[in-house]
Parts: sequence; structure tokens; C-alpha cells
Amino acid sequence: MAPTRAPGRDSRHLARVLRTGSFAEALDAAITARGLTLDRLCHHLADRGVHVSRTTLSYWRRNRSRPERQASLRAVRALEDLLGLPSSSLVALLGPPRPRGRWLNELPDSCDRAYLWPSAAPGMAQLDAEPEGRFEALSIHDLVTVAPDRSELRMRSRAVLRALRGPVDRCLAFYQAEDPAHAVPALVDLRFCARGRQRYDPDSKLFVAELLLDRTVAAGEDTVIEYELGFGPGVPMDYFHHRFHRRVREYVLQVQFTGEVPGACHSYRKFAVDAPERGSRPVPIGASDTALLVESDVEPGVCGLRWRW
Repeated sequence: MAPTRAPGRDSRHLARVLRTGSFAEALDAAITARGLTLDRLCHHLADRGVHVSRTTLSYWRRNRSRPERQASLRAVRALEDLLGLPSSSLVALLGPPRPRGRWLNELPDSCDRAYLWPSAAPGMAQLDAEPEGRFEALSIHDLVTVAPDRSELRMRSRAVLRALRGPVDRCLAFYQAEDPAHAVPALVDLRFCARGRQRYDPDSKLFVAELLLDRTVAAGEDTVIEYELGFGPGVPMDYFHHRFHRRVREYVLQVQFTGEVPGACHSYRKFAVDAPERGSRPVPIGASDTALLVESDVEPGVCGLRWRW
């Protein structure tokens, strides 16, 4: 059995770097607080069926390399458990994985969509999805309407897209409900595009819709899509966010409250859905009972608004 975490200054330092530090700093602090050598860490990991070399752990700890592949991420999650850390506390500090493969030089500032939508792969496969990187988003505008019972009533999204390579005649829209009571969203009121195939996974609450463009676009050409999702009765919501797998020039989020107005609202960004919130700032709610967030040059990750009833 691994030794228990050391009290005092090491633990205080660990708590601080888990909030504000890098992955390497947090891993180093956790190892120090637990009083483990790298050899003992490797031994304990091997007992759990996870095999990582001492050199690899040293590189991660000293920020000479970072875990990115699925096997490495599984090792990091095992380290979290072994070191007595909250689930995903180290993984969240990694941020989105850097892009790999032949599009690396053409598609900077992007991450694998599966990092932000872990449940998306089956739905994408069923829709014969185009490879990543067909489009860049110049602008995305989400308008969320909150019902008088505080549940999500509808979400309208408008995106201005530019084709990076063509020809291309379709794109995919994703929505994942956090509310376990949510029924399948209804795709309604499409503009500048048409309804294609749809897939819904009841276990993950992931909805994937294929949107057919009003014309085939070539590389360098622009297009606009606009659609609305309608929702049935649900539980009260207290946040909304958009997941970006590519850098976006401009993101606009409006949340309109049709009943009671929250007492406070703030914006936030996160590296991943289960990562800590960063860059929080207060957001006022105007006379139209609407909160407005405008962000420029949004990096891959999560961006949204949270409010308190």
C-alpha cells in the first residue's frame, strides 16, 4: 500500500498548484506530498495493470514531455487514484491534446473532437462524418432561452463557416444534455441548411445532427447555418457552455430568462468539460432579462455562462 499523504506545507502547496499550476507542477507536488519515489510509483501502477517507465514519469514530472495518447491518459487517471487526488484533477491540467498527423501544419489551435465529446465517435461513424478540419468557424452565436420553470426551453445557434478544403456539402451539430430527464431534442426551424440524418445516444444524452448546406462549397468559400433545438420539461439549469474543438474568431452567447432572473451571473472557460473553471468574471443581466457574453479568439475547450438563482 502506498504511504498516506504528508500533512502541512506539502499538502497546502499541492492544493494550490491543483488550482493554478501546470500538470507537471501538480504531479511533482502530489508525488512529494505522498512521499513516493518514482520506482515505487511504477511498482504501484504495475500492480494496477498500468505500465509506465520511470523515465516517462520523470519526464512528465519535469515538464520534458506530457501524456497525450489514450494509454498515457489512462496512466494519469491511475496516478490520480494512487496519489489520492480528485478524479480528473491532473487530466484537466493537460488541456486539449495537440493535433497530430498530416493536418498538423494546416490546422493549428485545434484538438480531437473526441476530447470534448468522448461519446461522439459512434454517432459520427454512423453518419459517415467528414474528417476533422473541413471548416473553420468565423463566428458562432448561441441564444439560449430559459423557461419560467428554470429549465432549458430552446437553443438557437448560428454559425458563419469557411471551408478549409472542399468540396463539402454538410456539417455536424452536437448537443449533449447534462439533465438526465431531458428527452431527445427536437431539431426545428432550420435556415440556410436542411435536415439530414440524426443520431441520439440515450446513455450519454448525446444528440448528433447532420446539416446539409444549401450549396456545395469549395475551399476558401463561406457558408452560414442556423438551427434551433427545442426541449421538453426538464430540471432547472444554472449554466450553459459551448465546446470548441477548434479556435473560433468570435463567440457570442446570450441567455434570456423568461421568468425569474438569477441573482448573479459569471462567464468562465475550461480546458475540458470536467476541468476547473478559469477566467471567471461577472456578467450583468440587462433590462431584457438577458445575459450577454462576447469572446474573441476562443481557444479549443469550453466557454460559457453560469448563474445563481
